[in-house]
Amino acid sequence: MELVCGEGAVSMPTGRGSRAKVIVRVDFDALLRGRPIEGEVCEIAGYGPVPVSVVEEILSRGDTFLAAVITKGKGICGVAHFGRHPTAFQRSALEWLYPTCAVEGCNAPVQEWDHRVDWSQSYITVFDWLDGHCCHHHDKKTLEGWALVEGVGKRPMVPPDDPRHPGNVKEKERPPPEAA
Repeated sequence: MELVCGEGAVSMPTGRGSRAKVIVRVDFDALLRGRPIEGEVCEIAGYGPVPVSVVEEILSRGDTFLAAVITKGKGICGVAHFGRHPTAFQRSALEWLYPTCAVEGCNAPVQEWDHRVDWSQSYITVFDWLDGHCCHHHDKKTLEGWALVEGVGKRPMVPPDDPRHPGNVKEKERPPPEAA
C-alpha cells in the first residue's frame, strides 16, 4: 500500500486538490464478483497484480483518487471511477444517449444521474449502471422507494410493493448484468 499511495506517491491534480491518483485495471466479471479468477486481471498501473482487497483498502483511505479501466479480456469495455458522480466524459455520453428521464412516458429533461447499484454499496460509478431522472421521479425513488424495473433505456417506474420492483425480484429471476 505504501508503495502505491503512501509516502512518496506521485500527487496529481484530481479536481479536488492534489492527491495520489491510482489507476486500476480490472476485468468486468472480477469486478462484479469481487475477486478475479484464473485468467482475469486486477492490477494497478505501474505496479502490477493486486488482490481486490488492496483496491478496497485504497478506497477506504479516502485520500487517494482511484480510477478504473474495466476490461473484458484485452478489450476496454468501460471506464469507471470511484467518485459518487459521473465524470465529465460519462456525463456528456449520458446526456447524448439519454436526454430525457428514463421513466416510460416521461419526457422531462434529466436532472439527476442515479446509480442502479446503490453507490453506498458499490462505491463505483459505472457508465452502464446509471439512469437519468427528472426531479419528480428522482424524488419518488429517493423519498418513496419507487424504482425502475430492471433493464436499460425507458422503462416503467413502480412502487415498492409492485412485484416488478427490483427489491422484489428473486435473484434467480434477475437477468445477468449487461456488459458495457
